[in-house]
Amino acid sequence: MTPTHDTPTAISEAWFSGLAEAVHTDREAQVIGKYSDFWIGAASSDGWRVALNFRNSELVPASWDDLPEEHILISATQAGWHQIFDPQPKPLHHDLLALAKNSPDVTVGGSNVELVRNLRVIARLIDLGKALHVQH
Repeated sequence: MTPTHDTPTAISEAWFSGLAEAVHTDREAQVIGKYSDFWIGAASSDGWRVALNFRNSELVPASWDDLPEEHILISATQAGWHQIFDPQPKPLHHDLLALAKNSPDVTVGGSNVELVRNLRVIARLIDLGKALHVQH
């Protein structure tokens, strides 16, 4: 029997502040993100949205109005955010690109150039989010 994983924590603007702190203390994120500079717009069908700037190995929540034209946009339902940060993903839901292709609850848009250029760092941010999600 496969164990079930209950994820009661709501992904929200405040949750992303906790992720920013996890990034700040993560050695791998500090190394791989040393020269990275990109923006992510994260939005939920619940109505919240947050802009995130990753620069010099730091993830900083910012105002939505600060998003530059070239940014990555991740939109999801609350169930979609849980899929993104699920530490035990279902088949075909193992990473952000797979979710964008296979889940109706997750949409990835914006700048494909920024997405591809920073995919390794984004994958690490998601891994940290998964660990954070399990803690709550």
